Amino acid sequence: MNEIDGSNSCVYQALGYSEAGEMRAKAEHVMKIGLLLETGRLSKTEAAQRLGLSQEELDEILSGKFRDLTVAKISEYPNLPTG
Repeated sequence: MNEIDGSNSCVYQALGYSEAGEMRAKAEHVMKIGLLLETGRLSKTEAAQRLGLSQEELDEILSGKFRDLTVAKISEYPNLPTG
């Protein structure tokens, strides 16, 4: 069993996953989408449309099921407000 230290490193890296950097990048992109939804800058319907996803796909991504999604795909989503 791997021991996770108290550092602020990525949990995937701490667990020894080789794709740690990619998983962290995907999580950061999904977090930004979630923040846009939480702050009311986008509705779920509008976000799904702008991202070219169905509501079900967006819900899956937001619930953390994005392992099969590539960083390139998740970061290329057009038309999202920034900042």
